[in-house]
Amino acid sequence: MFFQIIGTFTITDYLLIIFLTFLSYLFSFYYNYFTRPNPLPGPIPLPFELEIFIYGSNFKHIATTLYQKYGDICEIRFGGHRRIILSKTEYFENLLSTSSKSSSLFGKHEHTQGMDELGIFGRGIFFNSNYDTWKINRYLFSQAISTLGFNNEAIKRTNESFDELVEYWNLLSNSRLSSNDSNSNSSNNDWFEIDFLPWIKKFTSDIISVLTTGEKAYSMASYYNTCNSIDYIENSCRDDPTLNNSDKFIQGIISLIKGMIIFQIFNPFLRHHLPLIKDKANNVLENRDFIFKTLDDIIKKRKMELTNNPQKLKSKHDLLTYLLTTNHEDKIPINDEVIRSILLDAFLAGFDTTSNLLCYIIYYICHNPNVKQKMFDEIDSVFPSDISHVTADILAKLKYCEAIIKETSRMMPVTAVSKRVAATECEVAGYIWPAKTVFHLNYASIHMNEKHWENPNDYDPDRFYLKNDFNEFENDFDVENKKSIHNMDKYSLVIFGGGIRICPGKKFAMINMLSFMALMFRKYDIELVDMQAPLNTCTTFITMCLDLKIKIKPRKS
Repeated sequence: MFFQIIGTFTITDYLLIIFLTFLSYLFSFYYNYFTRPNPLPGPIPLPFELEIFIYGSNFKHIATTLYQKYGDICEIRFGGHRRIILSKTEYFENLLSTSSKSSSLFGKHEHTQGMDELGIFGRGIFFNSNYDTWKINRYLFSQAISTLGFNNEAIKRTNESFDELVEYWNLLSNSRLSSNDSNSNSSNNDWFEIDFLPWIKKFTSDIISVLTTGEKAYSMASYYNTCNSIDYIENSCRDDPTLNNSDKFIQGIISLIKGMIIFQIFNPFLRHHLPLIKDKANNVLENRDFIFKTLDDIIKKRKMELTNNPQKLKSKHDLLTYLLTTNHEDKIPINDEVIRSILLDAFLAGFDTTSNLLCYIIYYICHNPNVKQKMFDEIDSVFPSDISHVTADILAKLKYCEAIIKETSRMMPVTAVSKRVAATECEVAGYIWPAKTVFHLNYASIHMNEKHWENPNDYDPDRFYLKNDFNEFENDFDVENKKSIHNMDKYSLVIFGGGIRICPGKKFAMINMLSFMALMFRKYDIELVDMQAPLNTCTTFITMCLDLKIKIKPRKS
């Protein structure tokens, strides 16, 4: 009977059905919008999750624009979710609470089919919204990187990697001088131009790789081969499969970081059928599979080493070895998949954040000669004349360099907008919100708010630096959660997140950045190739530097 009726339909009937279905959807969509709880100012939403094509994926720009237009609290529908934009520190109290009782606002990412498809949601630390498993994973990670052995290893590896970096730069500089007759009379003090961004990414990935897995990534070596002149091919090892596989792994990590936004905001139909989006999504999945296999192979290899020669691994201080030995000795119930997820989190969270912030530090230092000179003076004063490598004692004295990191993070936060997702009904900003409400904490606007900062557009590390009183920040990088000597409002500066979800790797990140700054600026004077060029950035999950050309020359002793 049903098919007989369908068979009598004309084209006009089918068009009418489609039109009525479309109209019904629109009515339901906008009825739900106009009857939503706690209506806030914001743009009228678009049906069919079309906001991405109107607003783009730069959420820093979206949040800043909405704050300027609608004020401290507003909303936008994006990626199929209602999102509450908060740009006032008083609204952060429940969201950045350090109490485990605030588990209703524990999640950092909304659950989507795309994140399930990507295979990382609900695992590890960063993408884990299950408090019980997250607590165990974070404990294991924090215990590993807080050991004296790990911190000493981090400093040691940074020194070694910087020496390797200098060697490559010297080889490239000498090869260019030799290949250019006009430069035959040039001295070692001539400026040498460098595309800094890829080098710092390779430098960071090499350090994170060896400290996370105990295996070198050889990223700098691989990149050197691509930069090296064909006339100097004897200095390279292009056919070494170790270099190629390591570089493929790091490129896969980069692809995964950039491609996550596709699985976060595009609906399944677009991901699976729209040609351009489909191709990018498939590329991300292919890289994910390669990353998973590589990490699984490393875990399997290390377990065999642990079984065959456990004494040999006593000198290893990497995260993987700690996780495996903890699993054997303390009987903590973690399996290889959990270990892989924690290792992957270390790459995802530490790779781009550190390298991008170092790019911004270089940019702002070069634009502020007085800051550069003050930094030079500090670095020269803390380094003994007979020591060229950084030590823990040297790092503890770099208070002005630490202030530079904080001021750069204020001006150009790598995480410009953070996120929390309500697991149950909760209270935020004086409203009661239903479960699954997504909150965005607009750090970028607060960092530039005149209410919290005098002359916020001025780059001034002295905000965080005092000549005669360092006790406030001694061994303490959590300035976002302190009432400082500068009368900062609570949460007016957020560098590593906040609350119980604060970045567990913050101390390692500071060691890495301070070490690189000390080594780089002790050896080189640095200028931008184009002082007029603005910072070229792009924001998805983090704000990424897209280009930074510098020129260097050795400093006179």
